[in-house]
Amino acid sequence: MAKFVVELVYGEQEERRLEVRPAHREYSRELAEQGVLLAGGPFEDQRGALIVYEAADADAVQRILDDDPYTRAGVIASTSIREWNTVTGSWL
Repeated sequence: MAKFVVELVYGEQEERRLEVRPAHREYSRELAEQGVLLAGGPFEDQRGALIVYEAADADAVQRILDDDPYTRAGVIASTSIREWNTVTGSWL
C-alpha cells in the first residue's frame, strides 16, 4: 500500500459545507477505523484541508474522495492527490 497526500480546497458555499460537515466527519471516522485515513483536518484559515490516505493507488483514493459527502454536496473547489514516499517519522 502507498501513502497519498490530498489537498482539498473548499468552494465558496461555506454554509452548505458546514451543513454537510457532520456526514463528512463520520465518513472520515469510518475510513480511519479501517486504517485507510491516517490523518486529516482543515487548515487554520478554513480554506481547505490536508488528508493522508493509505491506498493501493491514486484511483482508489479518487474513489474514496468521490464517495465523500463533501464531494457529493459540491462544496470542494479543487482536489490534489499526490503519492507520498515517507522516509522518516513515527508512522514508519
